[in-house]
Amino acid sequence: MEKYAKVIVRSNTFHTDNLFTYKIPEFLKNQIYVGHRVLVPFGKGNKPTEAFVFKISDTLEEDIKLKEVVDVLDEEPIFKLEDLELVNWMKNRYLCTYIDCINLIYPKGYKVNNYKVVSLSDEVLNLNENEFTDLLSSLDDIQKDIISKINISKGKLKTEKLKKIPNINYILDKMSKKNIINLKWEYKNHKNEKNLCYISLSIEADEVDDYLKKNKINLGVKQKEIVNFLKNNDRVEINDLIDILKASKQSILSLQNKNLIDIKLEDYYRNPENAYTLEQKEIYLNEEQKNACNKVISEMFDQNKKPYMLHGVTGSGKTEVYMEIIDYALSQGLDSIVLVPEIALTPQTITRFKNRFGDIVGVFHSQLSEGQKHDVYKAIKAGNIRILIGARSALFAPFNSLGVIIIDEFHETSYKSEKNPKFSAIEVAKFISNKNDISLVLGSATPSIDEYYKAKNGEYNLIEINQRANKNPLPKIEVVDMKEELNKGNKSIFSFKLQDEIKQAIKNNNQVILFLNRRGYASFVSCRSCGYVFQCENCDISLTYHKGKNIGRCHYCGYEREIPKECPECSSIYVKPFGVGTQKIEEELKVIFPELKVLRMDKDTTSKKGSLEEILNKFKNKEADILIGTQMLSKGLDFDNVTLVGILSADMMLNFPDFKSFETTFQLITQVSGRAGRSDKEGKVVLQTYDTDHYSIRRAINYDFEGFYEDEIKIRKAFGYAPFNNMISVVVSGENENLVKKNIQNMYDSIIYLLKGRGITDFEFILGPNPCSISKINQNYRWQILFKDDNIEINLLKGIIKYICITKRDVVFSKEINISIDINPNSVL
Repeated sequence: MEKYAKVIVRSNTFHTDNLFTYKIPEFLKNQIYVGHRVLVPFGKGNKPTEAFVFKISDTLEEDIKLKEVVDVLDEEPIFKLEDLELVNWMKNRYLCTYIDCINLIYPKGYKVNNYKVVSLSDEVLNLNENEFTDLLSSLDDIQKDIISKINISKGKLKTEKLKKIPNINYILDKMSKKNIINLKWEYKNHKNEKNLCYISLSIEADEVDDYLKKNKINLGVKQKEIVNFLKNNDRVEINDLIDILKASKQSILSLQNKNLIDIKLEDYYRNPENAYTLEQKEIYLNEEQKNACNKVISEMFDQNKKPYMLHGVTGSGKTEVYMEIIDYALSQGLDSIVLVPEIALTPQTITRFKNRFGDIVGVFHSQLSEGQKHDVYKAIKAGNIRILIGARSALFAPFNSLGVIIIDEFHETSYKSEKNPKFSAIEVAKFISNKNDISLVLGSATPSIDEYYKAKNGEYNLIEINQRANKNPLPKIEVVDMKEELNKGNKSIFSFKLQDEIKQAIKNNNQVILFLNRRGYASFVSCRSCGYVFQCENCDISLTYHKGKNIGRCHYCGYEREIPKECPECSSIYVKPFGVGTQKIEEELKVIFPELKVLRMDKDTTSKKGSLEEILNKFKNKEADILIGTQMLSKGLDFDNVTLVGILSADMMLNFPDFKSFETTFQLITQVSGRAGRSDKEGKVVLQTYDTDHYSIRRAINYDFEGFYEDEIKIRKAFGYAPFNNMISVVVSGENENLVKKNIQNMYDSIIYLLKGRGITDFEFILGPNPCSISKINQNYRWQILFKDDNIEINLLKGIIKYICITKRDVVFSKEINISIDINPNSVL
């Protein structure tokens, strides 16, 4: 009986984004299963291409001539059936390609290198010497050179080594047609694995001398040293042996030839370093924590259970609850995934988990090397990692017995991908947990409005922890009106109140955290004479000033330039930075408090490997009095001696042109305030703002999440924002602005045409086309259309957008144009 494989071919184009059918040859019939990586001939040139088996069938739907699968690339399928179900669901949910989704679960470090080789044909190889000489005399110099290069390369040569020869493809094709050479594709299956070579004696140490006498073996001086060393050491890594004894590989191989030693290759696990340290404490759960644990644990093996939303105030001990749940899961033979929103959270979190669970805790995030990611994948497959902590991509780890997924600080925007596929980790986790009856726990002190609405409407089991684990009250938040400070003549970034509180905290041998959600020295650099602003050459945005190097840097594309002393527009010398950044705070702080030690934590200071752990360790060990930082500081960090938090510009986010800006403001104030008073010492917060009356700030001061939720949900309902409507953003971009405008208009007209064909005449749910708020990034002009599913069914809307932007892409859009589709985007900038 014939067998056929339906595969997705590794290709990044929409044209090949469907299932292709290949015949499975006889010798592979019992070796290929759904989920396998295979090699198939693809395209006109039959290039051997990596593909993934989605279906296997005994029948062929139509009578077509088929190509055959070339090879299977792994012993076991790399994807489970659930993985392929997830790929199908994500493709439809996020309007992306199969390969976009496959890349998320594809093991890092695996790849197939394919290349074309040229060799002499059998006909040429069978020629005698005279016939071969005659053949050469009939060829031109280039063809002779090609044959010479093939012979030098032992009869086979990669065609890429001939690429410097002009018109090489034409010449090779001509020689192939004359049957002088063979051209064929070959491939190499690569896995980024690291092995170590270990050496040990092949016989017992006390039998070595008898073995040498019996077999009349004489050893050289170095060989004797090696044997004596191995008599006292069970085994040694080859490079260590060479370093210690200054031995040569020849001496080692000679001993192997005499059957005196064994040489064995073993897998090496590239363990990510975690330089952060924490003292292990004995923790006892309070009643609220115990109730939260018991709720999840008691239902762990129930089918069709709802996800859990753990709404606990800052410092309520949510991490301890997570660990208790995971401990129980482990005792039942189940594995766990813990997602954290930022790399900044991982050092402390990993240390706490490793203190409790040891080496079965793994870590997975973007700062790991490809080799480290590959080793984590292998360790999970082998069952050596049972608990994985990481950013959103850790969700796709290949656990076979997954029982728990925990998403900490689940309100964070980083759980939504900005690259294709633009997936939400929360939505994907819900799909995985629902399909496989896995316990899903979402934890936060400030749940997102969208998800809390769902909890209120019964989509989640809502579990609340209203007390801090140390039973201390939440830190008191004192508001300072910066308008009044100005009236008092205080032009400093720091209010008089904050300066007094810093003095008092340091006097009491405590520490301070200062928060500002902007890195750099100043927001922009401008000429006070003519108003000229230093802009990025690639983006529609001003450059952020970084004083140390006297440069303006774009935080979108990385462009930077030196800031001159004179204005390039009017030659005035009144060029000055405006606004405030973390760098400027650090500088001004050192002027007011020259005796204090200050650390800064932002993307500029933590970009170097290990620098984040170094900053956290120094602050934990009281090597600094004050820690200044951006959003990195707002969550998860836990320092016993921090009693004061200063929020320097609470209302900075309020004026952001985004419907979630009030929510973001409330969350940041609550989360940053929660860094104070986390041990036995009471905490205090000084919040500086120009807008003391805004409801998000008034509610945050009193930690009134319910009140903020009620205020915000009314506004969302009135304007038709999430959670009441879905939103789809389509951004069209390109280097030619007129072409971008023309293409987005084509798209708009095409969608209107299709909607009218379905009898729809009210188009109020379509906003645009308009330039994006940031209309140019990295030399690409950006225009946007926003769609709400208000009075239109979301699947119909998605179907039309998919048809125009994907199926008919070549008809509607120019080749030079980029299209980005985002379902329920975090931001519409």
